[in-house]
Amino acid sequence: MRAPARRFAIPPPPRGMPRRLRVWYAVAAAVVSAVVAATAPLCPATDAQGRPAWRVEMINDGDTITCLDTEGRRVRVRLVRIDAPELDQPKGRESRAALVAKLAGGIVRVEGDARDQHGRVLGTLRLDDRNLNREMVAEGWAWAFTGFAEDDDLIAAESAARRARRGLWADPQPMPPRQWRELHPPHSAPGSH
Repeated sequence: MRAPARRFAIPPPPRGMPRRLRVWYAVAAAVVSAVVAATAPLCPATDAQGRPAWRVEMINDGDTITCLDTEGRRVRVRLVRIDAPELDQPKGRESRAALVAKLAGGIVRVEGDARDQHGRVLGTLRLDDRNLNREMVAEGWAWAFTGFAEDDDLIAAESAARRARRGLWADPQPMPPRQWRELHPPHSAPGSH
């Protein structure tokens, strides 16, 4: 027996967000919701090439989403090897809006099955043959994670975004999320970290 369908939920834009961004956020949210609602009866989820895929249920922030896997289980996914701004951090809401726009189809493949200390799947999001983790970095909406498992392609994408001053790099000194979290305790930072 299949689990009951859950509603797709996109958090509302924050108070104080500039009107122009609220309008774009609302448009992206409406498109994502409409597409997800229209495709919800299709089971199991597959991508354009017919490969098993997961249904996006919620975009938590610029590097974390919640999906329904091929078995209908709710799974939180942390985009591996990238770190997007926290929601209450400068460019955090814009980063999430960029990921919302990318996931407008509501279906994504998740590559990876390791889990982090919070139980989230650590994965690379694939939309057809696109690597959404890389796109978030290349467009300036996330940092390439340079911890224990560096990815030369992501580091090069971040360097190009910095030079072009895309996304968060429009600020001459953007604060990395890790540093932001140290200065702002978790209880004050909504989202996934």
